[in-house]
Amino acid sequence: MRGRNSVLLVLLFLVSFTAVYILRSGPNVLQRFSKKEEDHQDHRLHVLHVPKSLSKLDEYRQRYPDPHNDTVVLPPKEVMQTMDQGALGDLYHRYINSLQIFCRKVIRLGKLDDGGWDFCDDYRFRPRNNCLVYSYGIQFDFSFDDAIVKKYNCEVHSFDPSMRVGDHKHGQNVFFHATGLSGDNNPSRGTNWKMRTLQKQREELGHSKRSMDVLKVDIEEWEWQALPEMISSGALDDVRQFAIELHITLNIEPDARKYRLGLSILKDLYDKGFRIFWTHRNLWCKFSPRNGAPQRTGCHEVSFVNINNFNYR
Repeated sequence: MRGRNSVLLVLLFLVSFTAVYILRSGPNVLQRFSKKEEDHQDHRLHVLHVPKSLSKLDEYRQRYPDPHNDTVVLPPKEVMQTMDQGALGDLYHRYINSLQIFCRKVIRLGKLDDGGWDFCDDYRFRPRNNCLVYSYGIQFDFSFDDAIVKKYNCEVHSFDPSMRVGDHKHGQNVFFHATGLSGDNNPSRGTNWKMRTLQKQREELGHSKRSMDVLKVDIEEWEWQALPEMISSGALDDVRQFAIELHITLNIEPDARKYRLGLSILKDLYDKGFRIFWTHRNLWCKFSPRNGAPQRTGCHEVSFVNINNFNYR
């Protein structure tokens, strides 16, 4: 018992001595402890906020943020006009290879290799009753067109003037037209193919006031002529899913003008509500940039959904 009391007295003495010491010289002691902690925090903040040199693309990304897209954001067109070929190339390839919206159920309609296309089967975007599909670029491969009829029983219109086959009914709900997609309604030079804008084609087939569930376009660089008119005319506004192969180049590095055209169109599509949910590099179109960057591909199969045309039921 005496031993326990002795221990308690010693502890009490030590606590009292420490309290008196701190009270007498406390401000200095506390300041030293506080300063050490502040120095430690300042060091950590300094380490965390070391400025890093940003690329031009990252600077644009910070200046023009989009709360709905944390991948790559395109700056205004006037800003892109000031960018050089190298910066434009970096921006195009980062953008075209980035996803912007999550599709829970991506399915392949048609062949696994050329001829098939990736499609979003989420309830928000899948075709409704009485669905309408336009499919440009066939090359005698109707696997996508037949597959979408089999799964959704859509009315499909297939277009390709290069096959040299007349208009006909290919199969159940698949109607073939020997017509191509372009930026005007004049016959193509050299081949004299029948060409139409998307808006004109919809008018001729009686689909002007009917929403389009799926638009597929694979027309070997003709897209750069057709897309500006498709956007400006409003013919894309009611399209719910849009799958397209973009050919920025086939085998040589694009110049600044071609990159600006591609980026301008991609920005217009984004502003129309189209978001990339799937993208695939076509390795047949490889090229090596002049600045020594790794090889790139100039052809991409890109699948979009239109966030302005959700299926709410």
